[in-house]
Amino acid sequence: MGTLRLRLALWHACVLSVILAVFAGLIYGVVRDQLIRHHDSHLIETARSVSQILSQEPDCETLTDDQRKQLDRLGPLVLVHEVGGERRTFFKSSDRRNMGAALESRRQAPRGDDQGFETLGPEAESVRVFSQAYKARSGRPGIIQVAQDLGDVPLPLASLRWALLLMSPIAVALAGLGGYGLARNALAPVAEVTRLAREIEAGSLNRRLPSPRTHDEIGGLVTTLNQMIARLEAAFEAMRRFTADASHELRGPLTTMRGAVDVTLSQPRQADEYRQALLSVGQDVDRLQAITADLLVLARADAGRSPLENAPVRLDVVASEVVEMLGGPTEGRQVDLHVVAPAAVTVSGDERWLRQLVFNLVHNALKFAGDEARHPHAEVVVRVNSERGHAVLSVSDNGPGIPEDKISHIFERFYRADSARTRGDHGGAGLGLSIAAWIVSAHGGEIQVQNRVEGGCLFTIRLRLAESTHGPERA
Repeated sequence: MGTLRLRLALWHACVLSVILAVFAGLIYGVVRDQLIRHHDSHLIETARSVSQILSQEPDCETLTDDQRKQLDRLGPLVLVHEVGGERRTFFKSSDRRNMGAALESRRQAPRGDDQGFETLGPEAESVRVFSQAYKARSGRPGIIQVAQDLGDVPLPLASLRWALLLMSPIAVALAGLGGYGLARNALAPVAEVTRLAREIEAGSLNRRLPSPRTHDEIGGLVTTLNQMIARLEAAFEAMRRFTADASHELRGPLTTMRGAVDVTLSQPRQADEYRQALLSVGQDVDRLQAITADLLVLARADAGRSPLENAPVRLDVVASEVVEMLGGPTEGRQVDLHVVAPAAVTVSGDERWLRQLVFNLVHNALKFAGDEARHPHAEVVVRVNSERGHAVLSVSDNGPGIPEDKISHIFERFYRADSARTRGDHGGAGLGLSIAAWIVSAHGGEIQVQNRVEGGCLFTIRLRLAESTHGPERA
């Protein structure tokens, strides 16, 4: 019972048994009824003849010899009439073929104008009886009961019963064996898929199950499993890459800190030297804290443990505040950072995370703004407007841009396009854009990046406007 094919075969056999039992009962009942009713027309004619014979005299209390002879020639008969309200038998044919007891037992059968057929006695000696009420010319009521031996009817019925009782189990057994074979053949691909799936482990996720040629349920199952394995492979690969990149990013500051501490402690030093060493270690600690905080944000996002509020947020105000906070010299460079927001733009979302989104994009643009060859003067422009029911936030810089073959990877964790987009040791861990992409996705928006014709990058974010601000399109 532990295998599906055996359970299917047993269910098939049980259902077939019930169906066969119902059909066998119906067939037996119909055949028996037809064989028994085969005598009914003859019995009705006999009863009609009896009525004609009885009508020869005014009363049937005493039958003439001629009437008795005529009645005897009709076959086995029993005639009953009423005397003082009690029914009595007044005629029995001489040739009753041992059917008298059965006939006399039915002398209380139908009254008035009722008539009907009955089958009396055990099956081997069964008798078909037709009872019909009549009245003599004198008005005396009575009953005509005409009977006929069913003869050879019980024999074919017995043969039919034995045939049904013997053939039905054989049919069920054969159907069960056939169902088991069909189930085994039908489930053989499932067993093969199960065997192959067991062989695929974390280290062999590049393998795939062989696709069947048919497009049935098994084919759909194999396709679904292959898609699931592909997703697992991508997830494992992303996990391995994430772990390796995180280890690399954390190892860098730790190595620098360890080196600074070892060098400082290698010999006695002045207070200023210790102070410089501690400042260097502090900078590396700050970098570690930033990386750890970003990793914690992404880990909570992956686990679905970063719930977002849904409240009206003035995106133009948020952008202006971030620009004001980040304005001024950046890494010793003078950067022209300004915001363009011609009208109020309100979106529904979490102000904390929307502020983080703008901060990450602007901070990323500030790091790469300016190109000594083409644009010595660094410039970052933040624009906020609305169009067709959406808020549009764009952040552009005039830096070196991103190689076209690297744009599709720019939102991956720990990803850096190339050294041209990284300034010294302050290029970051490559998590800011990943966090920005998650914030946009969590708010039901979309983020795009492209290189500008005049140089630099353009990040564009589209978010749904708050319900109350859906109105005429703003430029």
